[in-house]
Amino acid sequence: MALLSPEQIESVVRRNVGVATQPHFEVLAVNADGVDIRLPYSQGMTRLGDTVSGPVLMTAADAAMYAAIIAHVPDGEFAVTSHFHIDFLCRPGPADVLARAHILRAGRRSVTCRVELFSRDFDTLVAHVSGAYARMSSATSGVRPSAPPG
Repeated sequence: MALLSPEQIESVVRRNVGVATQPHFEVLAVNADGVDIRLPYSQGMTRLGDTVSGPVLMTAADAAMYAAIIAHVPDGEFAVTSHFHIDFLCRPGPADVLARAHILRAGRRSVTCRVELFSRDFDTLVAHVSGAYARMSSATSGVRPSAPPG
């Protein structure tokens, strides 16, 4: 069996997984411990079976965690994903993906988050995510920020 070329593999991924090159999302609300975002539905987000693909859901969740961290943590823009776990609860139909991200703990070295992913509205829970971001002092440094005052 011949191996597929990189271009062929990319074509299959785009067709079946729906990974967008630059997914557009919108922050709907910022609250005391997190944010709500919306990833508007587009046909490229679906895979076989007319369901929003797992990588799209993971992208939405990761973007929501990052948005929450940017909104609530000093120098949050320099944080990077350190780990990510997703539990798919039910199959999302072709609709907007809504994410509600909560910061559970903002420590000196990392920020722990949870995200609930919804389809169409905030009533249809489709996945639950837990993850963390490592805090950095700059975009290129591996140096952790100093402890916050207080």
